[in-house]
Amino acid sequence: MQSRRRRVEIRSEKCLFDDFFRIDEVIVSHHQYDGQMSADQRRLVFERGDAVAVLLFNTDTRSVVLVEQFKVPSLVGRRRDDPTTTNGWITEVMAGMINADETAEEAVIRETLEETGYEIRDPEFICKFFSSPGGTSERIFLYFAKVSESAKPGKGGGIADEDVRVFQISVNELFDRLAKGLIDDPKLAIGAYWLQGHMAALESLEPDTVRYEIKGKPGLVVGYKTGSLEYVKGVNIWVNSENTDMMMDRFIGRSISAKIRALGANKEDDSIIEDTIQESLRGVIGERAHVKIGTVLVTESGMLRSTHQVRRIFHVAAVEGGLGAGVKADPNNLRACVENVLARADRENHGFWRLLRKTNLDSILFPMMGAGDGGVPIETVAEKIIPASINYFRTTPNPTLKEVYFLAFRLRDKSACDKILEDYCERGVLTRLGKN
Repeated sequence: MQSRRRRVEIRSEKCLFDDFFRIDEVIVSHHQYDGQMSADQRRLVFERGDAVAVLLFNTDTRSVVLVEQFKVPSLVGRRRDDPTTTNGWITEVMAGMINADETAEEAVIRETLEETGYEIRDPEFICKFFSSPGGTSERIFLYFAKVSESAKPGKGGGIADEDVRVFQISVNELFDRLAKGLIDDPKLAIGAYWLQGHMAALESLEPDTVRYEIKGKPGLVVGYKTGSLEYVKGVNIWVNSENTDMMMDRFIGRSISAKIRALGANKEDDSIIEDTIQESLRGVIGERAHVKIGTVLVTESGMLRSTHQVRRIFHVAAVEGGLGAGVKADPNNLRACVENVLARADRENHGFWRLLRKTNLDSILFPMMGAGDGGVPIETVAEKIIPASINYFRTTPNPTLKEVYFLAFRLRDKSACDKILEDYCERGVLTRLGKN
C-alpha cells in the first residue's frame, strides 16, 4: 500500500505506432525507495484502452458459458514450447473493449449480447486489474452474471469478422481444470477462483415444491422440495441420514442431522433445555454402540411436531463411521437404505399405534443421503435414491405412503433431481404436476 504521495515526472510522450493498437514512448522519472528521484527512463507502452470480461453462470445447466477463438499471440506463445504446434485457439471468458462513449458496465452488457447471445442485467463486479503492467496500460474490469436459456435473444458468435465458438462446461469441470493448471486465460482463472468461494450462495434456492405423479397410479407422488430444511412444513416423516454409530451431529454443525437435532430440541429464550431427538435416539439404540448399514430407527420429532407438522424422525445408517476415520458412504448401499426406510414406514402405518393415530404417515422427506461428508457425488446419489422411491410406488400393491420427496438444498441438487425425474417422464413412468 502507498503510504504517501510520491513524485512522478513525465518528461515527454510520443506516439511511435498507431494502428489497431498504439505504442507510445514515455520518458519518465519517479521517486525511488531510497528517497531519491530516478534518472530519466525510456519506456514503451502498448496502449489499447480498457476492456471488460464476464464469467457467465447458466443457472439452468449449472455451467459456465465460455468462448473459444483463434488468436495469433496464443499461437506464437505456445510455439516457444513447441515450434511445430498449430494450436492458436484459446478458451476464455467473454471479453471486449470499452468504447469511448460507454461505461464498463454498459460495455459488458453489450459485448455479452454480441458475443454469446445472452442478455444480462446488473452484472456483479468482481475486480479490476492490469493485464500486463510491465508492457501495457490495459486494465480489465471483470464481472460475474447469471444467465438462463430464456434470456438469450441473440445468436452470439461475435461481430461479422469474428469466428467465435460459444460453449458451456459444468462448474465441476471448470474447477477440475483450475486444480490441474489447465486454464490459460487469467480472466477465467480469476473468475473461477471467485466462483469457488461464492458457489454456496449462488446455489441457494428459494422454498418450492416440484411434484411428479406415477402414471396409472393417481395420488402417488414423487418429487423434491427446494431451499433450506427449516422451510419445509407439512411432511409427516423426516429422514435423518446418520452414521453407523447413530450419533447426531452437533447443534452448531451444518449437516441435516444438526438441523433436525436443533429444530426438534426444546428451547427457552433461544437456549436449548432438552436435546429431545438425540435423547430419544439414544433410548432406542439402547446398549448397542454400533448398527449395520441400512438400519432404520424411529423416534419422536420433538418440537418439530408443532412447528413443522413432522410426526416421526426415521434415522437410517447410511454412512460408515470409524474411530478417527470420519464418515464415508458407499453409493451401492444407498438404494437399500431408501428401500428399508420405505418398508419401515409401511410397517409403522400397519402397526398397533395406527389405531391411535387414526391417520397414516403418508408423506416422507429424504435428504440427499451420502453426499456432503459422505463423499458421494450428488449426481450419483440421485441416480441411486430417486429410482428406489419410484420403484416402491410401482411395485407395492397398496403403499401407505402417498408422497415421497427429496431435499434439493442447492442448485446442484435440483439439477441432479431434474435429470432423473425428467428421464422417467420421457420414459412414460412419471407425469409432472403443477404447483401445489
